[in-house]
Amino acid sequence: MRTLFACILAALVAACAAPGPAPLTPSPEISPNFAVPGARERMVYLALQEWALFGRPVVTYDADGEGTVHFEEDAVATHEVQPPILTRVLMYWYSVTRLPIIGRQGELRPWSAAFISWLARGAGLAPTEFPSTVLHWDYIERFLDPREGDRFATRDPASYAPRVGDLVCVARSSLAAPGFGENVNGFAHLKRGPYHCDLVVAERPAEIEAIGGNVSDTLALVRLPVDARGLLQPRPHATWAAVLQNRAR
Repeated sequence: MRTLFACILAALVAACAAPGPAPLTPSPEISPNFAVPGARERMVYLALQEWALFGRPVVTYDADGEGTVHFEEDAVATHEVQPPILTRVLMYWYSVTRLPIIGRQGELRPWSAAFISWLARGAGLAPTEFPSTVLHWDYIERFLDPREGDRFATRDPASYAPRVGDLVCVARSSLAAPGFGENVNGFAHLKRGPYHCDLVVAERPAEIEAIGGNVSDTLALVRLPVDARGLLQPRPHATWAAVLQNRAR
């Protein structure tokens, strides 16, 4: 009995002294049963997730460029200043800047660029790969002359058809594009100014769907017409300025 006890004790001591389990040896006979989504897909999944949290609103524009928000029949209408929703807006904003989000008149500052930057951070892109900013211009300008290995490139919407994961950008005033509100090529006149960008989340016949923040005071989806080549068609009282091609894998 003493001999058996001594053997057990010796085995326990040896086990405690062991450096740990042996490393796993890869086997060519075992392959992963799932694919890890790339940065492009992760940005799209995050945008769809946030859109669902906001109640899946869809915005349509009339001939005067006025947007109307539509919610599903059983959905609760959301607004950027509602307490649960404001929490998300503050998260987007303060994840990329320490600037105050409240303006001089007590209003929320435009937070659409912060939302796009938050998507990039959440997808695993470092600030060196996509700027952390509350100004769309900062990343439009950053990728105007893309370097080798850059994950994005700023493209002319008159010649480049946006795909899922790309950003579509309009000028928001004549400060950003001469002839603002007219059917002009905003890319030819890009300069520092106010812009708005949405993330393309789906491609459908004759249109694409894109999600953006601070759209009619919520986070909404818009359906944008495209021609047979996939190029963006004119939008009422808006000027297409750029498409950021998402080259992330």
